[in-house]
Amino acid sequence: MMEKKHDLLDVMHLIYVMDPMCSWCYGFSPVIKRLAQEQAGAMQFKLVLGGLRPGTEQPLDDKMKESIRHHWQDVEKISGQPIDYTFFERKDFVYDTEPACRAVITMRYLKPEAELDMAEAVQQAFYARNQDVTQPGVLAAIASQFGVEETAFLDKFASQEMREKTAQDFTIARHLQATAFPSLYLLNGTSIHLLSRGYRTFDGIAAHVQQALLKLNGPQ
Repeated sequence: MMEKKHDLLDVMHLIYVMDPMCSWCYGFSPVIKRLAQEQAGAMQFKLVLGGLRPGTEQPLDDKMKESIRHHWQDVEKISGQPIDYTFFERKDFVYDTEPACRAVITMRYLKPEAELDMAEAVQQAFYARNQDVTQPGVLAAIASQFGVEETAFLDKFASQEMREKTAQDFTIARHLQATAFPSLYLLNGTSIHLLSRGYRTFDGIAAHVQQALLKLNGPQ
């Protein structure tokens, strides 16, 4: 007898909505990684790519750079995550987050177990090493760290299928009303609970998860 495959409605899911080029998601990266590990036996984990600035075509101007710099300084101070500020010396940088999101989704289909690690690696490349993660070659090199051959990655990354899958994730994020990243939800059957919107410490988010589970399951 064939074993029934679980879908999203069969088991409890922790849904994490993020963008690899979102600074607060970068700050939240160690928190969500630990949370996913600690909840691994209790629920499934699903990553949704939200699309912070997908399809942006205009280069950053000085005013926008200054605004972003302030955000990054806050992230670095509060989260302790390192940031390479030589990013702001870039000329005519187009802050299009669609390629980075699509790279993570490409990994989802090539090597699903490395999806969250790929997201984290793209974040580190962009924020800690000032690599241009809008470029396919840079993203392919990151993917190769997880045993994915660069040509295979680039072929999949460039496909219409991956563009459509990326757009689907953006649509899911909108349906969840994830108006800020990172956002975290608990899906229990057809019931969706917002756990957190924006950055939180591990202790803070873990407490929210436990409160939500108590409401759903009652005291153990």
